[in-house]
Amino acid sequence: MKLFVLLAILTECRRDTLNSPDALRAALDAAVAAGPFTGLGTLVVPFSPQGVTACAVVGESHIALHTWPEEGRIFIDVASCSTKQSVERALDAIRAVFPEGKLAVLEERVLDGGVISSVAR
Repeated sequence: MKLFVLLAILTECRRDTLNSPDALRAALDAAVAAGPFTGLGTLVVPFSPQGVTACAVVGESHIALHTWPEEGRIFIDVASCSTKQSVERALDAIRAVFPEGKLAVLEERVLDGGVISSVAR
């Protein structure tokens, strides 16, 4: 079995969008559809005074989003046992919700039978 993992940080995102549970839920829904993944459940938790964590459990693994509105940043974690393209489509769908966001960090890994490989994008 292979697990495709994508980790990313977007900066310069709109603070109101980063602090919106509805926007984070929409980003998850779009990512699940874009994968396409089998959605099993979603949890969106707003924090006080700011920030939101949103997670989707999918049949293929998970998608997690964590925001820092005060810094204009979102951390994205997508993992799937389907394909590399599925995690890339999910990232693209999330980025569409944050169109002003700048991709500051992108790491892709493939876990294959205990071996971890980096992937160039």
